[in-house]
Amino acid sequence: MTADGRSTATTTRYERVKEILDQAAGASTADYDGRGAFWHLPLSEFVDVQVHGVRMIAPADEAAAEACPCCVPESRAAKSGLIRGLRGEAPFDGSRFPALPWGGKRVSEEDIRYIADWIDEGCPGEQTTSFDLKGESEALGHTKAGADARSFDVYEGTANEYHYEHGELKQRPNLDCMSEPQVDRLRLAFRELYNLNKWPNDRRSFNNQALVHQNHCQHGWERFLPWHRVYLYEFEQTLQDFARDVTIPYWDWTMPKYKPEKPQDGEIIPPAFKAYLTRASLIYLENATPSVPKKEADILLKDMIEPGTRYTRLTEFFEAVGKMIGAKYTVGDYRERFIDALLAANSLWYPLRYPAQYQKNGKPVTVEQKFHYHYPTADDIDQIMSLRTFRDFGGGSLYNDSFGFIDQNPHNTLHIWTGGQNPEYVDPASLPPGDVANARNRGVQVRGRRFHTREDMYQQPMFGDMLSNLTASYDPVFWPIHANVDRLWSEWQTINPHSLPADLDSVLTPWSYTIRDTLDWTRFGYEYVKSSYIVPVGLSAPVGRFVSRPIDIPQAARTSFRQAEVRLHRVPQLPRSCFIRVFLNKPDANGDTPMDDPSYGGYLAVFGHGECIGGPGHCELPAKSPRPYDLRPRSHNTPRNHRINVTKTARRLLEEGASSLQITLVVIGADYSEDHELLRLEGVSLDLLD
Repeated sequence: MTADGRSTATTTRYERVKEILDQAAGASTADYDGRGAFWHLPLSEFVDVQVHGVRMIAPADEAAAEACPCCVPESRAAKSGLIRGLRGEAPFDGSRFPALPWGGKRVSEEDIRYIADWIDEGCPGEQTTSFDLKGESEALGHTKAGADARSFDVYEGTANEYHYEHGELKQRPNLDCMSEPQVDRLRLAFRELYNLNKWPNDRRSFNNQALVHQNHCQHGWERFLPWHRVYLYEFEQTLQDFARDVTIPYWDWTMPKYKPEKPQDGEIIPPAFKAYLTRASLIYLENATPSVPKKEADILLKDMIEPGTRYTRLTEFFEAVGKMIGAKYTVGDYRERFIDALLAANSLWYPLRYPAQYQKNGKPVTVEQKFHYHYPTADDIDQIMSLRTFRDFGGGSLYNDSFGFIDQNPHNTLHIWTGGQNPEYVDPASLPPGDVANARNRGVQVRGRRFHTREDMYQQPMFGDMLSNLTASYDPVFWPIHANVDRLWSEWQTINPHSLPADLDSVLTPWSYTIRDTLDWTRFGYEYVKSSYIVPVGLSAPVGRFVSRPIDIPQAARTSFRQAEVRLHRVPQLPRSCFIRVFLNKPDANGDTPMDDPSYGGYLAVFGHGECIGGPGHCELPAKSPRPYDLRPRSHNTPRNHRINVTKTARRLLEEGASSLQITLVVIGADYSEDHELLRLEGVSLDLLD
């Protein structure tokens, strides 16, 4: 029995894989190229099956295939069409095929990892595992029987998966409020772009994406903000070619964990972008040339990997390695193999990054002492947001040249802060003739420019790549920094909608967008949200009284959000007028609960549609996708989203010590009595905004 009283059963791992896929497929009749439910084939056939030419289980020998200079081999599971299909990755991203299983529902990331581990361990057929036997209704992600039968579970996938499926704006979240599975999806998408570097003419490769900034970047005048908005969008679209639900998160560097008033004592950079090793790293290091002996690898496992230690700087990592297993593993070929392992473990980490490391006359100094810049504080941002002209905020035109204040600090400062100065730099003049180990110093040479290679990762330049326009976009931390700059611009635009840059029809190269095209960021399909939690419902029946399961709020989001909203997603025209009241952390709220109750969050008034005045089908819900060449405007019956501001109640509950929020919706009819047969909606979300 499990802790909550459910029964368990024991089966082989292969049987468990089949059960996961059966449950997701449901009543689907997809034939998968004439093979039906291919996972029910005998195991010997399943490991070789192909669906429309795509191998479902990658051959075991492919896992060790030679990788490109900027990546290490993928796991067998990562190469398998089944795992790519379940995650909705190419070619199962809608470009050739829909995500697996066809005609069913998405598999949770936890179950996908279970299947991936089974593949990586050789697809064993006899090993057993224990698992929960869930009731049918709970397996569908909706309810449990009993007193809380009307409570709904939080969506297991990412919020952006849900938004994608329903054609809503995707959300760029606060990087420090993302769950580890969400960050892993971002790492996966970055790794796919790195893997394309082996094809120099593929414009989607990370190298080619970075070269756009080298060749066309705009700084110091009015095009700085519009140009980078397009650059973020184009890069994000490329990421979504491989992971459709991934967006570029933003790094809010003013959060308390970064200690803006004394930043050298803070987190320095987001934990997601720090260096670490995994158990898979040890397998690689033990088989590398030269190899790390198992005795030393076990020490790293015990003292570095099991504690989950992350390293802000490469110097700190190698100091730890030297203390644990010996200094010889920190230099030469050993050093390069460790860098390979770190890059494989975290595709967001970057070795040519020395955040907050500066020297003056051979001694460590702060950024203020070295560059006469200071780390941006919340007060700095408040002052910038109080500016009223685009010239001051974002920059002046060709005939009124001016750096915008947001371009100088925080933008320039964050480049300096994350780039830093390499404490191990050696002046090339002191090296033997022909030694090119430091050829990347002081940025890169423009003449003879070449593509980024793995060999670049082993060099010891004087400064980090973020300190130069020519190299900054090679560092993954470039993207969340610029996303936050774009977020601040979007907020400033909301306050100052009529303060615009000059020359609105100027074209932003290398694309065809004009400055005017960039003014409405929602046309690019995104919004900024600190964190978001989706609770699916479904339109099949009225929800009666809606109660969510408690929604855990991460510590980083509890104390620093600007606004909290409960959103109702895709609500159709309701036949009768009503009020929808929102309560937080009061699951037993009902029509008699007064609005002066401390749990009351707010309300929504809905004007009823009334009886249909037409014939059969006149007021039916419109199709999700119009017919080709159907140019008629959107139907007035199209389901829409509603927002209820619950900031005051949410903030008070969290300040009083709550670590989770539970949403209750109470529908009050026009006669002021509770109505259980009216409200229909696709889902409910809790959204925290900066």
